[in-house]
Amino acid sequence: MKSFFSFSLFFFSAFLFSQEPADTISLTLNDCIRMGQESGPLASMARSAYSNDKHRYRSFTARFYPQLALTGDAPQFIRTISPITQPDGSSSFLLQRQAQSSLSLALSQQIPWTGTEISIYSGLNRLDNLETKASFYRSTPLSLSLRQPLFSINTIAWNYKLEDLNYQSSHREFVEAMEEAAIDITNKFFAYYLAMMNVNNAQLNLSVNDTLFQVSKGRFNVGKIAENDLLQSELAALNARTQYENAIIEYDRALQNFRFSIGINNAAPIRVLPDELTYSMNIDPVVALDFARQNRSDMVNYEVQKLNADRSVRQAESNNSFSMSITANIGLNQKANTFDAAYENLLDQQQFSVQVQVPLVGWGTGSHAVEAALAERSRVETNVESQRFTLEQEVKYQVQRFRQLQLQVFLSAKADTVAQRRFDVTRARFVIGKIDVTNLFLAQSEKDNAYRTRIQTLWDYWTTYYRLRRLTLYDFALQRPLLVKE
Repeated sequence: MKSFFSFSLFFFSAFLFSQEPADTISLTLNDCIRMGQESGPLASMARSAYSNDKHRYRSFTARFYPQLALTGDAPQFIRTISPITQPDGSSSFLLQRQAQSSLSLALSQQIPWTGTEISIYSGLNRLDNLETKASFYRSTPLSLSLRQPLFSINTIAWNYKLEDLNYQSSHREFVEAMEEAAIDITNKFFAYYLAMMNVNNAQLNLSVNDTLFQVSKGRFNVGKIAENDLLQSELAALNARTQYENAIIEYDRALQNFRFSIGINNAAPIRVLPDELTYSMNIDPVVALDFARQNRSDMVNYEVQKLNADRSVRQAESNNSFSMSITANIGLNQKANTFDAAYENLLDQQQFSVQVQVPLVGWGTGSHAVEAALAERSRVETNVESQRFTLEQEVKYQVQRFRQLQLQVFLSAKADTVAQRRFDVTRARFVIGKIDVTNLFLAQSEKDNAYRTRIQTLWDYWTTYYRLRRLTLYDFALQRPLLVKE
C-alpha cells in the first residue's frame, strides 16, 4: 500500500507540472521561424546590410544619369601686393584690391560602354577692381566638352560590371542570411525544447528515484536486500536531485536565448511544439547541385573574383602600352565691362588636345607587373575552383545526410517508445521484487538516452533541412525557389 501511495503521488506531481498558465504562448517551429525572420536580431541585421548594399548600388548607378549642378562663389576679396607686368615688358609690385564672383551651371554625362565623358557648361565671372571702381565680365553662355580615352582600360565599364555583380550577390546573400536565421532559430528552438523536456524528465527521475529509495529502505529493514543496494538507491536519488537542479539552470538559459532569437520581449510563458511529422522527400543530388549553381551568392562571388583578376591584368597591360586621350571643347564666350554687353557679339571658343603616353624604358617595371597580375589571376582561378568543389561537396553531403536523417527520425522514435516501455516493465517488476536495482537503473539510463536521441535526431533533421535550403536557395517541400526577383 505504501508503494502504491508513493507512485500515485509521483504521477500526481507530474500532472501538476504539465499544467500551464492560461497566457502560455504555443509555438511551432514554423511559427518561430516566421517570427524570427520578421523581428529577430539576425533578420534585422540582414535587412540592414541588404538595404546598405541596395542604396550603395543605386548611388553608383545614379552617376550614369545626367548630372546637373549649380555652383557659385560669393565675392572673394583680395588685397595683396603682386608683381604686375607693365606695357614695356617689365614687372612692378603693385597693391591690388579686387573682388571676384562666379556662377555656373553644368550638365555632365558618363557613358560606361565607351568611357566617354560629356559635359555642357554655362557660366558668368565678374571681377571688381576696388582701386579704380571698374567692373569686368566674362560670359560663357554655352560650352560643350568631350573627353575620350583611347587604347587604355575603360575603368568605368569595369566598375559597372563589378557593381552589378556585387548587387546580384548581395540580393542572394540576403536570402541566405534569412535561411541562416532559420537555422539559428531552429537550434535555439530545439535547445529550449530539449531543456524543457530535460526538466520534465529530471523531475520524473527525481520522483521515481525518491520513491525507489523509500521502497529500498523498507526492503532493507526487513532484510530483503543488502546494504549495498540501499546505498546505490540512495546515491541514485541524490544524483537525480543534482540533475534536476542543473536542468533548471540550463532551461532558464535556453529560454532567454530562444526568446531573443525570435524577438519576443514579454515574459509570457512559451510552449514549443516540435513537428514530429517530417517531410518524406527523395532529393536528387544532381538537381540540388543545379539549384546551388543557379542561386548561390558564391557563384556570383566567384565571377567577381575572376573579374577583378582580369581587370588587374588589363590594367597592368594598359599601363605598359601605348595610350591616348582626346579632349575637345567648343562654345561661345565674351568679355565686357557691363553685364548686358557680356552677352552681345559672342565669340567662338574652341579647344582640342591629344594626350599620348608611350612607355619607352621602364627597366622591366611594366612587364613584371603584367606577369605578377597573370600569376595572381592563375591563383584566383585555382582558388575559385577549389571553393566551387568544396561547395558542391557540401551540397552532396547535406543531401545524403538529409536522406539518412529521414530514416533515423523514424527509428529513434521507435527506439524511444521501446525504451520507455522497457523501463515501465522493469520498474513494475522491481516494485514487486522480481528484479534488482542494477537492472532498474540500467533501464532508466537507456530510457533517458533513447529519449534524448529522439529529440537530437529531430533537431538534426530540421537543421539539415534548412541548411540544405540555404545551400540551394530552394524550398524542396513547396518545390519553388527562395530567390525571387525584386
